[in-house]
Amino acid sequence: QGRLLPVLEGILRVRDEAIVSIDTYKTSTAFAAVKAGAEIVNDVSGLTWDEEMAGMCAVAKCGVVLMQTRGRPEEWGALPRLSASELVAAVGAGLAGSLEIAGRAGIAREAIVLDPGYGFGKRFEENYVLLARQAELLALGHPLLAGVSRKSFLGRTLAPLYGGKDAPAQARETASVAAMVAAILNGASIVRVHAVRPAVEAARIADEVLEAF
Repeated sequence: QGRLLPVLEGILRVRDEAIVSIDTYKTSTAFAAVKAGAEIVNDVSGLTWDEEMAGMCAVAKCGVVLMQTRGRPEEWGALPRLSASELVAAVGAGLAGSLEIAGRAGIAREAIVLDPGYGFGKRFEENYVLLARQAELLALGHPLLAGVSRKSFLGRTLAPLYGGKDAPAQARETASVAAMVAAILNGASIVRVHAVRPAVEAARIADEVLEAF
């Protein structure tokens, strides 16, 4: 919080119209950020790692992004591989469980956005399966957010172009835009990006494609 709050307060001091989202699974951090002006809490655990988070978000009446994370970070290397159907089912079940927690706490349905959690407990190829079948998650009845920018699975895909080593994060921008377009075409309403201008331009094209259907 000591590092976060001065940055948050500085942003809102310069751009008071900005809508700020705080990424955290800790209730104390989320509470402090919302009190300082953040309007959205993005919980990578989908309200499952801190039992007080859901209640805090309900009381604060803030926007909530529920991400599906498969296991804890220290467990990711040992997770068994899943078939395509098993993976999509697991992500859907995880998000449904988070929605149940949110509902019991009194978080308004219209305040909730769902995030499949690319890279969070998903093996390399599983991220592409999830990206291809992402639209199936719309059956849960909420907008989808996709955060694929600079993710490690993109760097792994580009490895043959970088001497067999994963492409470094700063070399993943074109791949990030391509993955973002795929996410939009497969149901994402919100995207998380690093390079804003190229992403905005690509998103406009993707939106026009969708409008043409």
